[in-house]
Amino acid sequence: MQICVLGSGSSGNCTYIGTEKTRILLDLGFGKRSLRRRFEAASLSPDKVQALILTHGHSDHVAGAAAFAKERGIPIFMNKGTREEVPKLQKLDRWECFEVGQSFSIGNIQIHPFDVNHDAAQPVAFRFSSGGVSGASVTDLGELTAPVMQQLRGCDWLILESNHDEEMLKVGGYPWFLKQRLLGKKGHLSNQAISRFLTLDFDGSATHLFLAHLSRNNNLPQLAAEAASAALHNRGKGDHRSPQVHLTHQHKPTIVLEL
Repeated sequence: MQICVLGSGSSGNCTYIGTEKTRILLDLGFGKRSLRRRFEAASLSPDKVQALILTHGHSDHVAGAAAFAKERGIPIFMNKGTREEVPKLQKLDRWECFEVGQSFSIGNIQIHPFDVNHDAAQPVAFRFSSGGVSGASVTDLGELTAPVMQQLRGCDWLILESNHDEEMLKVGGYPWFLKQRLLGKKGHLSNQAISRFLTLDFDGSATHLFLAHLSRNNNLPQLAAEAASAALHNRGKGDHRSPQVHLTHQHKPTIVLEL
């Protein structure tokens, strides 16, 4: 399995997940030129993508999806809430509906959608499995509930939101209503929330951890990385191994992880 976060942040999100037989994109918030530039930087090809899957209908996750799918004649997998939230998606001839909690397959990749709390219509996250390798991408949610954390167990790789530093957000220039939204149960996960998860609830299975959807205004990459690394270090004082921590970026792809 290959995993590459082609870009992550409030201006756009897209992740490539591929095997020797199947290549898919998780969300697509970038335009055609930006997407091709990212593929080239990662030495991957957009021409081999066979399908898109969508987490929810916010523009930073779907802005480029309809045009890409229509141009290439490939299906988009989404739930009814996401389709109804985005007018452009309603005009597509090729789309596949999935139900939360019901696994489905694209080629030889098995995909399990599960509920998350976010201020969108029927938002989900996904767990992916193929050839004995499993991983999950969990962004755009305000809390890590017990059912969500259960989906993170036994994964070889994880993409987890580390959107903001709580103190930076509280003292920053955002209006109060927006601060409340981001800090709420349907908002975004903070560095501190991920730190608590890694200290108390992380099962240690994942060998690679991607920190995603970092805010440009309310976070710093070094703060996100330091919080995660400190939590893993504290947890790892026993016999636990720590995963490699990778920062994702708004303007360029991460490493191409091969497992």
